[in-house]
Amino acid sequence: MSDIEKVDELLQSLVKEMPTLINGYNIIEKYAKSIDNTADLSNFRNQLADSYKQFEDWLNELFEQDKVQDDILAFNFGLFESDDGIQLYITGSTEWEVDNEDWASNNDYFPEGRYPNITLYNELYNFWEDKFYLGLFLTISSTITFANTYLLSYPARFPKEVVFATGFDDGDLYNFFKKTDEKVTCLCN
Repeated sequence: MSDIEKVDELLQSLVKEMPTLINGYNIIEKYAKSIDNTADLSNFRNQLADSYKQFEDWLNELFEQDKVQDDILAFNFGLFESDDGIQLYITGSTEWEVDNEDWASNNDYFPEGRYPNITLYNELYNFWEDKFYLGLFLTISSTITFANTYLLSYPARFPKEVVFATGFDDGDLYNFFKKTDEKVTCLCN
């Protein structure tokens, strides 16, 4: 199994555990250690908690300024490498298919403030540069943890039915959460 396949498998397992800020650090640490058991994650717990507050403040302000239309079916918390590190953004789509990632390119919800400044992503860039696969895993798993926590904390901010996904623009897309009128469920592969 290649390193990228291992990261993919670990992320799929992580999605099934539905990490939130309450349990996310322990879940992430468990899987991260199987990528690199020598990695120093001692500051990661505090960085995750502190950066979630930035994530929450960003989305609260964004959704106040640019309301989500009722026809949005899916949100992509996209990631890409920028000159400064790793950049997160959000877009929404009026289409979604579990087996077709093309929906993530739709910009039906494309708010002006879609690019936040979240400290953790700058810190994770150091892992990205030194230990690429660990950095990749930590970045995507942190995004899943942030988004899960936010959706469970603010379900009314979203349309009646919505899906969350994340991934790097040039990599795999992970559909990880679905909210319906009745419940919030894992989108486990």
